[in-house]
Amino acid sequence: MTMTHAVHEAPSGAELADLDLLAAARRRVQRLVGLLETLPFTEHTARIAREYLDEVGPVREAFERFTQLDSAEQQRQVCLWQGATS
Repeated sequence: MTMTHAVHEAPSGAELADLDLLAAARRRVQRLVGLLETLPFTEHTARIAREYLDEVGPVREAFERFTQLDSAEQQRQVCLWQGATS
């Protein structure tokens, strides 16, 4: 009986960059939601909203790449990313 095991490569800088981008987008949207709950809207709120919208394309692409991975690979990358950011 032969035993085999899967060899996983460490995520590339691009993969970790995707997770950095997704985490930053999450922080920005949480901040934006808080600002949008306060009326009247200020120029600061409008600037934050514009900054968030300017990044929609790259964030969407990073999200698509991440969701294409199977759940085990997603979890592995998140664990490595968390280790790299702590």
